Formats: sequence, structure tokens, C-alpha cells
Amino acid sequence: MNTEKKRKRFRISGKLIFNIIVLGITFYLIVFFCVSENGMIDLLSSPDGFIWGWIIAGIVAFDMNIVIDSIVTQILIRIQYPDFRFIDALKVALVGVFFGAVTPSNTGGQPMQLYLLSKMKVGVGFGSACMTQKFVYYQIVTGVFSVLAIIIKFDYFKAAFTNIWSTLFIVLGFLTQTVVTVLFLVVSFSPKITGKIIKFIDKILHKFKFIKNPDKKVKSLKEQVELFHTGNKLLYENKKRMMLLYTLVALQVIAILSVPYFVYLSFDMHSIAVEHGQVPLNFLDTICIQSFVLFTSNLVPLPGASGGAELAFTMYFGPFFVVGLANKIKPAILLWRFITYYGAILISAPFSYLTKGKRIDDAIKENELSDENELEEIKTE
Repeated sequence: MNTEKKRKRFRISGKLIFNIIVLGITFYLIVFFCVSENGMIDLLSSPDGFIWGWIIAGIVAFDMNIVIDSIVTQILIRIQYPDFRFIDALKVALVGVFFGAVTPSNTGGQPMQLYLLSKMKVGVGFGSACMTQKFVYYQIVTGVFSVLAIIIKFDYFKAAFTNIWSTLFIVLGFLTQTVVTVLFLVVSFSPKITGKIIKFIDKILHKFKFIKNPDKKVKSLKEQVELFHTGNKLLYENKKRMMLLYTLVALQVIAILSVPYFVYLSFDMHSIAVEHGQVPLNFLDTICIQSFVLFTSNLVPLPGASGGAELAFTMYFGPFFVVGLANKIKPAILLWRFITYYGAILISAPFSYLTKGKRIDDAIKENELSDENELEEIKTE
């Protein structure tokens, strides 16, 4: 009887199917970039291979992104909790890296970070304001980098419009990046406009009825925005601190965008390009071109933008990794993805133990409930 009950309870959910598809895509891409012609196995079997020192430099650069993220988190949390330690901020950052990497569009990182912060006795409302504000800093900086990249490398950017599909991919990516950045700026600095946006969302939810309990969702959104604005008042009191945070986030973004340059140097593509009379890739070019890769690949709503990231990298960096008889684009993609995605998961996975037994959905619900309680306390005060 018990076995029959267990069989009846087991159902193939949409979430399970989605996870299987994602794993299938990831596994296929890794195998393809390893065993196909001019792939990783061919590279490792060749006498020249690649220069390990530059690979290590790329890993260090990406790890610096995590360290800077931890420093930014510590600075923000210390505004209200002066004893908050760097080691705790590092744990929060690594938990965010892991759950952001394994969930679609990086949606799982912040709820689990807030859950961990609550275990560290940081109020969810204030923690939410800090994490959201950090994300706003990141969006604003990456948005500025994208605009500057287009201005600096306009001719190269224009040349990428080879057909209707690449054009749509690029334009939609840039527009999405711009809209998200503007939206977060509005939410951060204009409570009145934010209120109008929430009213508009309320009307849409009630009119089309594609979400259950729209009143509850809108109420939760209002409470989170109110707590966010309350936390923002503390965050923006010190202008010097704000400029320091923007500077740190800019360095963080540069660290992320610089990884392809170290991969490029690891294959000695600089010397190969010079030998063939081509202008080699420089550091500034890499920062600009990788900005294009990020804002276009972010359109893909899969964990790690699987598929989209590899396609965007090939589209933008292909001419620099395929020079004469040297074709290093496939191993370059695999190394870049290992440093910035697969390797990041391996490094951060042990820290997921800090949220053991906590599902992302449950963390979101608990955060919303804590938001309601904190809002009542603020109103009472």
C-alpha cells in the first residue's frame, strides 16, 4: 500500500522537465566544446597548448569580483550593523553566486542571501534594501559600461549587425539592459513614480488575471518598495560612501569583463594576430566587447544564460580567436565559461550548506512575511 501511495504521489512537474532540459543543454555544450574539431581535447593534445599563468590570472580576476562584492555587502550592512564581519559578507556573496548560477535569470541568489542574512540577525527589510541597492549599483554601472562600449567601439558594434537575427539579438539585449537600469533608477530615487508604476501593475494583474491572488502580490510589492525606500534613506546619507561603493562596483564589473582578455593571452593569440598582420585584441577592446556579450546573453532566461552566452561570445569574439590556421574559439569559450560559471559553481557550492534545508520558494515567502512585520514596526515607531 505504501509503495502504491508513493507511486501515485510522484508526478513529473514542469520544474523537473525544465531542470532536465537545462542539464541536457549544459552537458551537450561541455561535450561539444571538448570533443569537436578544434575543441579542448585537440588543444590539450597540441604541443603549444596554452599558457597556464594567464588562465590563473583570469581566475584571480573573477575571484576578485567575489571579494569586491563581499566588501560592498559589508559596507552596506555595517550602516546599521557595525559589527558585521567580512567573513560573513563573503559567505553571503558565495551563497548568492551559487543560487544565482543555478536558477533562471539569477533569480535565486537574493532570496537565499536574505535568508542567510536573517540567520546572521540582519533585519530582512534592511537586508533587502542593501541587496537591492547593490544590484542597482551593478545595473547602473553595467548600463554605463554598455553605452560607453557602443560609443568607443561603434564601428565594431555596427559590423555585428550581420543579419536580422543578430540585429534583433543585439538591439533587444541593449534595450532590456537600458530599461532595467532606468527602472531601478526610478524605483531608487522617485517614490511618486514608483507608486504610479505599482498602480499600473495592479490594473494589469486584475485585468488579465494571469496571477493568483493579485491583491496579495501587489500588497507585498508595495511593502517591499516602502521598506526599500526606508533603507535607502540610510544608504544615501553619506555621499562619500556612495561614491566609494560605485567605484568598487565599477572595479568589480571590470574584473568580470576582463576574463576573456586573459583567455586570449593564454592562447598567445596576441602574437598570432601580429604574425598575420592583424591588430591584436587589447584590454579596453575586451572590456567593451564583453559588455556586448553580457547585455545580449542576458536575454536567455536559463541558468547562466546557457546557450545564449556561448552564442554571444562566438558572435563577438570569434574574429579574435580564429586567425589564419589558429582556431581557438571553442576552447576559449569553454575556459571562459569554466572560470566565470562552472568554476564559480564549484567554488560556491560548499557554502550552499549554510542554507541547508531551505528552498528558494520558502525563502521568498519568509522574506515577504518578515517585510510585513518590519513594516508594522516602522509604522508603530
